[in-house]
Amino acid sequence: MELSTEQVSHLYNKGTPMERRALYDVSIKIPSGSFYAIIGHTGSGKSTLIQHLNGLLKPTSGSVYAGETTIRSDEKAKRLRDVRKRVGMVFQYPEHQLFEETIEKDICFGPRNFGASEQKAKRKAKETLQLVGLNEEFLQRSPFELSGGQMRRVAIAGVLAMEPDVLILDEPTAGLDPSGQKEMMELFATLREQKKITIILVTHSMEDAARYAEQIVVMARGSIYMQGKPAEIFQQKEKLHEIGLDVPEAIQFIKALEKQFNIKLPKAFTVEEVVEVVRSILKVGTTP
Repeated sequence: MELSTEQVSHLYNKGTPMERRALYDVSIKIPSGSFYAIIGHTGSGKSTLIQHLNGLLKPTSGSVYAGETTIRSDEKAKRLRDVRKRVGMVFQYPEHQLFEETIEKDICFGPRNFGASEQKAKRKAKETLQLVGLNEEFLQRSPFELSGGQMRRVAIAGVLAMEPDVLILDEPTAGLDPSGQKEMMELFATLREQKKITIILVTHSMEDAARYAEQIVVMARGSIYMQGKPAEIFQQKEKLHEIGLDVPEAIQFIKALEKQFNIKLPKAFTVEEVVEVVRSILKVGTTP
């Protein structure tokens, strides 16, 4: 399912003294099956943009295209039900949205709300729970007996149970320890590989953007500031600094080595890539 926007602008509190423009003529195209990361400081327009992609917000001007559906300011909410089913949204701290007495009921809520039979909803609950790394023994447990990381997996399973074509993730690793963050990101990478779904990741982590995304969209002041492959984006350190962003620590480390020893090293965007560069230097005693 391809998603795109065409000159989308959005005003909050339009026509009031509190009116504020959050997006300015944003145009973007996200191909089916791709992995995009959207980065930028708080207030840059990231969250406002992604809420347009499944119809939670409608543009003040411009158009959003979700598959065959066009979303404009006058679009009827009824026609957006299919979009919201096909474009799943995982908000920050999704575990706060859990409310049912058992995990099975919580995961079944979305599919049942969209017309699935009880039998099918229960089957999807079992399947998606396994997808997020929890076995079926969890189904009859209360979600509030779980650890924070497990609760987040249950909440994500509830979104996946609706069989979305696109999964939008708004800071999905917020509040997790480093091990939990890595496990969560590996989960999304695996889901994308297995299910062939589109992933859109909103993150403050330059490392996650560099490691997982095929394309990075940099937002600033409600507009798209830059867009390109991770290697293209993180080569432009000065432009990123202009809007208060930095490059991943791996790149900073490689740059420091180059400066310290007056050598030219291969590009590295993740810790694993840095380790390989250093190993190759130590192995041969020269630059690779």
